[in-house]
Amino acid sequence: MNGDLLQKLKDWRRKTANLEGVEPFRVFANKVLENITEMRPTNKEELMAIKGIRDRKFAKYGEKILTIINDSAENSELSNAPINDQSQKPLSISEYLGFLNRQLNKCRARIQGEISSADIREKVVYFSLKDSEDESVINCLLWKSDYELYGINFEVGMEVVIEGAPDIYKPSGRLTFKASSVELVGEGVLKKAYDQLKNKLETEGLFLEERKKEIPIFPQKIGLITSETGAVIHDFLTNLGRYGFHIEFIDSRVEGQVAVQDLISSIDYFEQKDIDVLVIIRGGGSLESLQAFNNETLARKIANFNKPVICGIGHDRDVPLASLAADLMVSTPTATTIVLNKSWEKALDQIRVLEQDLLYKYQCILADKNLFLERSATKLKEGIELIFRKFRDIEHRLINKVEIITHGLKDARRSINSFQSSLLNNFQNRIDWLKNYLYENQKRLQIVDPKHQLKLGYSIASNKGKIIRSIKQVKEGDEVDILVSDGQIKSQVDNIK
Repeated sequence: MNGDLLQKLKDWRRKTANLEGVEPFRVFANKVLENITEMRPTNKEELMAIKGIRDRKFAKYGEKILTIINDSAENSELSNAPINDQSQKPLSISEYLGFLNRQLNKCRARIQGEISSADIREKVVYFSLKDSEDESVINCLLWKSDYELYGINFEVGMEVVIEGAPDIYKPSGRLTFKASSVELVGEGVLKKAYDQLKNKLETEGLFLEERKKEIPIFPQKIGLITSETGAVIHDFLTNLGRYGFHIEFIDSRVEGQVAVQDLISSIDYFEQKDIDVLVIIRGGGSLESLQAFNNETLARKIANFNKPVICGIGHDRDVPLASLAADLMVSTPTATTIVLNKSWEKALDQIRVLEQDLLYKYQCILADKNLFLERSATKLKEGIELIFRKFRDIEHRLINKVEIITHGLKDARRSINSFQSSLLNNFQNRIDWLKNYLYENQKRLQIVDPKHQLKLGYSIASNKGKIIRSIKQVKEGDEVDILVSDGQIKSQVDNIK
């Protein structure tokens, strides 16, 4: 392992963690950095093949990591030095093997062979592949996590295809092919593995209808997983109706066993996204090309996804297990758009029907109102004519009454004129009588007025507002008010006789 490169990666991780305000392991675990140092990836595909690096991690840090690796290779003493230069200082074994590994890492390939031995350990699976024609053998290794991910139980004699790059293990000088993916070879073998896994998941109830989630009636936010190349995504977008869909797309490999990691990473990405439904599509293919969609881990991911999942995966005969685990399975990517469009198209048809029904009802109401207006206009015309007839009749009667009243007023005027003089005479006589009557009463009142008596020397005594008429009304010590003609006297009773 290149200690200098590992240290550079750790220094970069520390600086990045400080800038983001997180712990270093939140950026990358030590194991991931060690795997990067050991495999020295030179492109996205190689970097993404390392466990712990998914789309989100690559989008955030991928380019920087590749730059550090490339810079480390360029700065190495061995990078540009010719190996057979006699004037150059001899290389150490470690330096030379490091050089070979960097060169071998560029020799990525897909190779096919028969498993001749398998040693499954805690973290790594060591195995060897044998060429069936000339018995050539190559030693290989596969990380245990990837071995479990691809779900293939290695058996001696099993034919597989692996993808990876050769590497020399320095402590032993042994050449090993480091595999990043593995897939079965042969229709019969694939069919057998497919049937076994299908029966297993079916027995667990993973495909039962009662556990499937309902597709939303009017989906709008769609998560889409497929390859950005090819006709599938074009057909999907072309056939998807214009109903205000919001699509978030993740580009993923969909061909062969190597697509498993991409597909699982894409599903993990959508776990935290606000979507109504997740759509996974690809075109038709053979059982061999659809191996990724017959993966146990992927099928369980789909079955346990927190939102409804639609799988539109074309196939020749056997339905992919991913489709069986999905909440809704359709035969092609185009059929997926039919499902998504269906409720919107139905609603649109209903709107059109309602539109026609509304227009028809409006026309009926308009016709009824027109008839009502016509009848009302006729009745109004008849009513107005009746009013005018009655008005003319009243006018004639009023003229007659006015004439009668005019004659009556003339008679009344004559009566009033004759009555006026007698009324005025009677009124004057009445006023004179009232004056005399008031004068006589005034004199009487003056005689009986108490104040008049006071002027004659009399007085009025009162106790607490009551006139004193008897000695019984007072007692010694009481205050007595005495009213005389020109004021009031306050006194106190000293003695009662």
